[in-house]
Amino acid sequence: MPRKSPYPVQWAAQFYTAAELSRRRYLVTFTLGNARRTDLLVRSPSEKEFAVEVKGQASHNFWIIRNDFGESEKYYFLVYVPDDFKKPVEFFIMTREEMMNERIKYQKHIEQDGGKYQDELGGFNWSTVLSKDNNGNYLYKEKWDKLPS
Repeated sequence: MPRKSPYPVQWAAQFYTAAELSRRRYLVTFTLGNARRTDLLVRSPSEKEFAVEVKGQASHNFWIIRNDFGESEKYYFLVYVPDDFKKPVEFFIMTREEMMNERIKYQKHIEQDGGKYQDELGGFNWSTVLSKDNNGNYLYKEKWDKLPS
């Protein structure tokens, strides 16, 4: 049955992320909307603390990402939660710097093509999370090794 609201997808994405981090021995706390632009507070197995913002989608759409040039250590999890239960949940993990660089790159692309970039609706296309390096390795897909150990 198709989803009618983005909220169940977002909650599912947050819970999938928390579950996978917990499985990897991270301690996870939900902010439940009480921390601006932070969905999870996480402590690594070696006691390093960091914030996580989770974005969830059930289809391949534009990722809306707000400007975020803060100073604390933060990671973004872009989570594909398909409606089809036969397809796996996919995690795309980015540092704050990677996220903002991709956002700026997309903005420049739009402006070079003569378009108007709306900063409050900023972000990038779905295909960005599938980017690969020169050796054909994904830059963001399942990149759990980016997180503090």
